[in-house]
Amino acid sequence: QSENERSAEYYYRSRTTYTTQLTGSHAIGAEALDWSASYAYANRRLPDRRKYILYNEDPQQSDQYVWLYKNDISREWTSLDEHILSLQANDSHRFTFGQWQPMLKAGIYGEYRTRTYNTRNLLYWYNTDNNLPDGFRSMGMTTLLSDPANFGADKLYLLEDVNKINDYSGNNLLGAAYAMATLPLGKVDVHAGLRYEYNQMELISNTKASVVSHESHYYRHGDLFPSANMTWHISDQHQARLCYGRSINRPEFRELSPSVYYDFDLASNVQGNYDLKNCYVDNIDLRYEWYPSRGEVISLAAFYKHFDSPIEWVYTLSGGTDVVYSYKNARSADNYGLELDIRKSLDFIGLKDFSWSFNGSLIHSRVHFEPGSYEYDRPMQGQSPYLINTGLFYNNQRHHLSVNLLYNRIGKRIVGVGRTEGGSDPSRNIRVPDSYEMPRDAFDLTASKRWGRWEVKLAVRDLLNQNILFKQFQTVEGKEIQQVTRKYKPGRNINLSVTVTL
Repeated sequence: QSENERSAEYYYRSRTTYTTQLTGSHAIGAEALDWSASYAYANRRLPDRRKYILYNEDPQQSDQYVWLYKNDISREWTSLDEHILSLQANDSHRFTFGQWQPMLKAGIYGEYRTRTYNTRNLLYWYNTDNNLPDGFRSMGMTTLLSDPANFGADKLYLLEDVNKINDYSGNNLLGAAYAMATLPLGKVDVHAGLRYEYNQMELISNTKASVVSHESHYYRHGDLFPSANMTWHISDQHQARLCYGRSINRPEFRELSPSVYYDFDLASNVQGNYDLKNCYVDNIDLRYEWYPSRGEVISLAAFYKHFDSPIEWVYTLSGGTDVVYSYKNARSADNYGLELDIRKSLDFIGLKDFSWSFNGSLIHSRVHFEPGSYEYDRPMQGQSPYLINTGLFYNNQRHHLSVNLLYNRIGKRIVGVGRTEGGSDPSRNIRVPDSYEMPRDAFDLTASKRWGRWEVKLAVRDLLNQNILFKQFQTVEGKEIQQVTRKYKPGRNINLSVTVTL
């Protein structure tokens, strides 16, 4: 949103979630079987979401904003319903060959999911020849829209913006089977497994804006996912791990659908992409762990991740200056780095009942594109160069009192990859600067105290309430230019609860 715009939205949003599960477990000798069947339902309703955008046409009058375009005052109704049915069963058998006791485990999983999304949009419209008061475009929204005298066939009226392309439905069928073995080899434990998944998604959307015109797009994939984990028990306090695993990130219905919706925080439209591909991730992790005493751990890990066709959040300038956000695949990406994890009691410095935790990572990230592409190698969207999470904990069991102070900080990261499309000059595809989220310090405080059957809990989220800041950077004639594109305070959240146990 530019500095000469002012926008607001008013909405009521409701969510409903329901889940039920039936489980069973059976054991016969060395055989153990467990199974479950579940059903889940979720919906979201956004009835009568009202929004407007006003513009400042005269920089000399910074407080004067007017209604410039007819479609900038609207009312929207949306509904989303999702049903999920799932079944799974796992069987394990421990073999005995003298003192050697390997274990074999196998299982199956099935899931069927449906989703339906519908939207309806109404615009406040007027004809060029109208009987509205002079200067109506600069009236306050409340004054303009609350006066019945401003409505009529020759004044303001509601016009339905019919666009069935923004509705979609779909279903997804996932079937999986796996087998894994646990092999104890002296001080070394080996866990190895293989999982097969078949996934079929049907996305049903409309090809015409004015009428229901269903068209199905199918996405079918069968994939193998190997995994291996080797643990070396050096002693009771020390061990080392080497792990490998392959996983998948499948596009969601929302990311594939051509449906367009307006995101108020972005002040822009968001649209899916039919052509998104699955992202496959290969992960290798080497970790050393030390357990000084009960409940304490110090570990250091080196990791590497390779992404094939990573899905990124991008924004484009299409045919002018209108910004549209969407999702696109890059060719590949590589992340590698170090992670340090510490959980330590502070008794050794005389702070009884105190403990400290720390988790920090240093990450190098790089996205790769096809040779000759106008894109450039850069960090992967959403990946920070460092992450810090630390906390100080006080837990007095005698007085039933606990206080926790948590701190979090992430490094500068790309939140939107900038692209230009639709122009005659393809080199312009790299001239839209990426959007970065800047680092900020976040503190959370929680405390609880219990008296008999009564307990009081206090939680304060984001104590400092620092600005969330988004910037773009561009180098012009050897000088870096910065522009703030979004700036807002998320707000401090305070929650106080009292619980009584009957």
